[in-house]
Amino acid sequence: MVKIPAINTKIMTPRNFVKQMASDGFLPVIALEAFVEAGRTYQAYKRGGFDEARERITEEFSGAVFWLGGVTGLNYVFEKLGQKILNLPKINVATSSDSVRKPLENYLHKYNNITQKKISAFKFAKVMSSVILANAFIGFVLPKINQAITRSYHKNKPQTNSIQSNDVLMQTPNINEFIDNSKKRNENVTFGGALNLLSIADKFENDRNWRLLAVDAGTASGRAISARNNDERVEILFRDLGSIYFYMFNMPNMNAWLNKIQQKGVSSRLDPVNAKFASEYLTNYFEEKKLYGVSIETFKKEILGNENATPESIKALIKDKDAITLENFLNETKKVVSESEFERISKTAQKMSELQPKVKDVSILTKSQVKDIFTGGHINDPEFLKAFFENTFGKKFTNAFKFIAQSDMDSAKADLVRYVEGIIEKANKSGDIVITKKMVSNAVKHNFKMNILNWGSGFAVSALFLSTIIPKLQYLITKLRTGQDSFPGTAQYRENKTA
Repeated sequence: MVKIPAINTKIMTPRNFVKQMASDGFLPVIALEAFVEAGRTYQAYKRGGFDEARERITEEFSGAVFWLGGVTGLNYVFEKLGQKILNLPKINVATSSDSVRKPLENYLHKYNNITQKKISAFKFAKVMSSVILANAFIGFVLPKINQAITRSYHKNKPQTNSIQSNDVLMQTPNINEFIDNSKKRNENVTFGGALNLLSIADKFENDRNWRLLAVDAGTASGRAISARNNDERVEILFRDLGSIYFYMFNMPNMNAWLNKIQQKGVSSRLDPVNAKFASEYLTNYFEEKKLYGVSIETFKKEILGNENATPESIKALIKDKDAITLENFLNETKKVVSESEFERISKTAQKMSELQPKVKDVSILTKSQVKDIFTGGHINDPEFLKAFFENTFGKKFTNAFKFIAQSDMDSAKADLVRYVEGIIEKANKSGDIVITKKMVSNAVKHNFKMNILNWGSGFAVSALFLSTIIPKLQYLITKLRTGQDSFPGTAQYRENKTA
């Protein structure tokens, strides 16, 4: 048995940092925010001096706290209140499901005194309350606080009667007029498709982009309504709406495009943590054999297995299914293999079924797992896969009340297979007849460099647009509209000086 390497979950290691930057979590957005705050504050100071710089850093920093953590934090608070007031179990169950993982079914099966209707209403109410409160703070409360600070700073400055009687800061824009203008610009955010309460609640709870987009929609609208004049309103809408793509979508898109160029059309690549994990495992494989290298054919067979080994009757069994019960699999397999072979397969299948939670206390196997059981090979061994998936998704991948899409599991495994195949392909191209530990070492170094290059390129482009290009375009729009290169939020104070 090849020794399985230790699982690497230390976020501060370089490889884990790159992996987290490539994830759909909050680290890449937080890292971007540091550049955004510095860049926008600097650009604001260049144009509007202390007033605009002070407003920008206050808005960016305070807004970022609620934008990134507002919905999550408030959702956590409401969850605890629901558990206490409604006597719900102290488990935050995921409501997404697929053919393999069904956390809500497991939850209702275990706690049969709770109805799906009650869960749906509670989940929807708490996430929508969280979204509304986060939007209210960023879109309405924070701008008014920011404006009040500026107003207080200038309160001792002389004001003409015309300004005093028509104080732009104290005016509330006509919301109906704003909504009409917004409709003309087609900036309304709507839900498409047949989304029920549970699916909407789940998206807001577990999908980073949904949470951020929901707050973005309210923030852009709220800030625009709270703006002191139309010129400031136009700047806010351009900045906030124009930033969405570079915050959430540019980095993964650039990574996919660059991967396709480098990998003959393949858009994904094994993350650097698992590349290191796989390479350490392959190194242990060589050391167990006490060999510096093995032939390409031996390496391919022993690591990847034989993909044509699945019996035709088993292929037919899983042809139109994403998952089957362990019992059904074993009953059918017993008919087509020898007794000694069945004993080996049943042990492997039992371990394989533990890579996902039971569905209402029933063990299952996925379509890909059935194939892996017959294919064999080191990277299809359930003990190895358990460590691999924990490295990828954490321990929650076996939690009956959490959800990880099986498509994400299969995609991670496919990246692993391509990584090993890449080592074999490189050996074939170079004319070598053996694969060595040095080739494995070179592969993991190359993987790390490409991950840094591809994700780093996306990060650099996003940071450039968010911190510099968007603010400059925002200021250019105001200059073209007004003929002045100045901060529209404090226009009345400049008017006072020239009055």
